Amino acid sequence: CKDYAIVNKIYEVALHSAPAYMLDTAAWVMGKKQVMRSVVAKMHKGREVTEFFATNEWKWSNDNMKKLNMELTDVDRKTFNFDMSTLNWPDFMDAYIKGTRQYFFKEDLVTLAEARRHSDKMFWIEKCLQIFLLIVFARLFAWVFC
Repeated sequence: CKDYAIVNKIYEVALHSAPAYMLDTAAWVMGKKQVMRSVVAKMHKGREVTEFFATNEWKWSNDNMKKLNMELTDVDRKTFNFDMSTLNWPDFMDAYIKGTRQYFFKEDLVTLAEARRHSDKMFWIEKCLQIFLLIVFARLFAWVFC
């Protein structure tokens, strides 16, 4: 929604860009590689590319495809394979994600295993942090209201 574009921009700067600059400055001071600004830039690029499609309502119809499939001969059905129920969705999504990573984000697929390990690690760190914060807020709530 365009009404909230300025609010979104403020959040982007406050919650993404500013922390990225701070972390990269700290990394620079410690003599380490600065990567957070590029990570945030990729994140923003991904959001910008998908924003139009994510913020609009879409109505899709496959009536024409169904009609065309009914008109195909058996040989054409095997050649063009319109039947989506035969699609191996896990393999399709794996190829889709790899393609997006390689051609859209220009990242080497050699680092995919490392990225998956990092993603898993960050997932569990987030879950531990959520549990910790839940305990802190529960104790705070109990202390204030009980």
